[in-house]
Amino acid sequence: MNGLLVPRAENLRPQTRAALEAELGRALRDDEEVRIMARIPSTQMTEAERRDAWRRLDQSLRVVESRLEDIPVDEYEEILLEAIRSVRPGYRPAR
Repeated sequence: MNGLLVPRAENLRPQTRAALEAELGRALRDDEEVRIMARIPSTQMTEAERRDAWRRLDQSLRVVESRLEDIPVDEYEEILLEAIRSVRPGYRPAR
């Protein structure tokens, strides 16, 4: 069974908080949320599942590609770089 627990640090029992801080190697701030997830490990995909996943990925990529047909390559590359930089400010493309 999968489970997810997301308490704020200020609501943790002292012994639970101490154990989590020991695992993290730092003190928790009271306003931080702690996410703890328990789940059954995924099993390896069968060959049929792998083929189906590739088929679905290919379909998704074709849909994205069809939406880019009227946009110049330089323009959508710049849009992509802007999106990457918004989540990774120090990102520099390898060229």
